[in-house]
Amino acid sequence: MMCREARIIDRAGSSLEKILKRMETIREPITITLTLDTLKYARMSGRVGTLQAALATVLNVKPIVTLQDGMLQMTERVRTRQFSLDRVIKIVKEKFGDSRLNMAVVHALDTEAAKILLEKVRMSFNLKDLITTDLSISVAANLGPGTVGIVAYPEQ
Repeated sequence: MMCREARIIDRAGSSLEKILKRMETIREPITITLTLDTLKYARMSGRVGTLQAALATVLNVKPIVTLQDGMLQMTERVRTRQFSLDRVIKIVKEKFGDSRLNMAVVHALDTEAAKILLEKVRMSFNLKDLITTDLSISVAANLGPGTVGIVAYPEQ
């Protein structure tokens, strides 16, 4: 989202200083909230243990991952995919309320879940800009296919 905004500002003819200042403005409030379909890939990357991943699979647990202090951290676990998508919406809503937002629905090879989340986002938020895109490969490689979530920051 930050790269996209920098490109838009650059194409509008803004100076490097203005672009950097805007990036600083975005970086502070930006939120990333994701839900994983499985812990299998997080286990393979060493982010969670084998027992934890096995229990999550048996219980149909869907972890919630949020950006905290520049690091993605598993913060919650909910049952079922539907509850996990609803929880992602609620977490972002708790942070921004009715603020006007720039938002991306991101996914790792799960366009169906992304479509469902996109519709929920449209009904739940005051949006300035909304896009759907693939999750960054570096994040997707660690969290696996089926990861879906929201990247958001307020209009300023």
